[in-house]
Amino acid sequence: MNLKDAQDMTTVLQSKLYQAAKASPSRRFHHLYDKLYREDVLLVAWDQVRKNGGAPGIDGVRIEDVNEQGVDIYLASLSSELRSQTYRPQPARRVEIPKDKGKTRKLGIPTVRDRIVQTAAKVILEPIFEADFKEISFGFRPGIGQPEALTAVKRNAYAGYRHVVDADIEGFFDNLDHERMMESLRCRLCDGAVLRLIYRWLKAGVAIGYIRDDTDQGTPQGGVISPLLANIYLHSLDVAASAKTFLGRMTRFADDLVIQCGTREHAEKTLVWLSTYLDQLGLRMSAAKTTLVVDALEGFDFLGFHHRRVADKTAGSRRTFNMRWPSRRACRKFRDRIKQVLAKGVRVQTADDWREKCDALNAYIRGWGQYFRNGQGSAVLKKLDWYARERVARYLARCQPKGKKRKKRKWQSFLEWMNKGNRLLRLASGESWKQPNPFRGTANVRWRAV
Repeated sequence: MNLKDAQDMTTVLQSKLYQAAKASPSRRFHHLYDKLYREDVLLVAWDQVRKNGGAPGIDGVRIEDVNEQGVDIYLASLSSELRSQTYRPQPARRVEIPKDKGKTRKLGIPTVRDRIVQTAAKVILEPIFEADFKEISFGFRPGIGQPEALTAVKRNAYAGYRHVVDADIEGFFDNLDHERMMESLRCRLCDGAVLRLIYRWLKAGVAIGYIRDDTDQGTPQGGVISPLLANIYLHSLDVAASAKTFLGRMTRFADDLVIQCGTREHAEKTLVWLSTYLDQLGLRMSAAKTTLVVDALEGFDFLGFHHRRVADKTAGSRRTFNMRWPSRRACRKFRDRIKQVLAKGVRVQTADDWREKCDALNAYIRGWGQYFRNGQGSAVLKKLDWYARERVARYLARCQPKGKKRKKRKWQSFLEWMNKGNRLLRLASGESWKQPNPFRGTANVRWRAV
């Protein structure tokens, strides 16, 4: 079977599941497990895993190893294990990546084999639960994401909801209660084999070196199905916040959320309600990161942007505008990343060295510009452009060969050289994000329209 035929067949299956779930909100689906080991579903799942790439799990098997072994043989063996229900997930490999202030984020990297099965399960389950998800949820959903979430925040602000509850759920992925998770899944699923499979993923544990650590709660960040499970877990919160009697308007992106209210009193009541509701889910808000602000005074940070209502500076005007620009934290990460790219690899000594270093810098600047293109941060972007160019110019000046008879150029001459040749992309000019985004339009949501 070729990939195109497999994608078409999978789209038809997803469309039928989505339409059935949309037509009957109380329906519980059964006989789903046999769809997991279908040839077309596994082939589509493998294609997504291959495109995403990623490091190997605890078994050391890479994506390249699967290609060498033969994709058809590998998927046939995996299908046989699923059909006979002898498949068992392996622990995820624990990796810690640095965060701000010396903290680390714990990731769990599943094996390639587990990633394929998790992707196949996501292909089957996502249309069913997408039929229920509310419009106030934007994180890790097909076809919608950060631009739509930012538009919702701006729309709520213009509607007069200017008192904001900026909430942060503490250790969300690490504290998901497994029993509550299974209860949420049973609202739509009654296929025991699928429920057992998901439960085994939750209980698979993590491997830290040669030590296996059991997981009594939480779902590993890095798992393919973890974002979908997180949205299912918080769906009841979305339902409660979508009620007509709710005192504000919530915008949620995975575990990051803001609630915009009309008055200070409503915001205070909403903050108490949110704390109580999260406690019922076995979660809690971070006291240090949860605040109650007014968008015209302090403003608030959401999805990397700082949001604030500013006054029109035109004489005699009383108008206000809701604006957003890259937050201080996002700018700090940008500067740190520029330093890391310059420090990584060999020092620039030849034209090829500079070309390689410049390509690495431009790749990051382009991606950063793609994300922050929806905003009004030209002043902030100009400062970051100046920082990047000055930093690179000083770096090139330090890379000059040393010797008594060698005449060294000052860093200002390197800055002028870069400006003339336009070698480094500029955030403020927009050239960093005018390039086609290779990921735009790749979300497969055709099943919604079939």
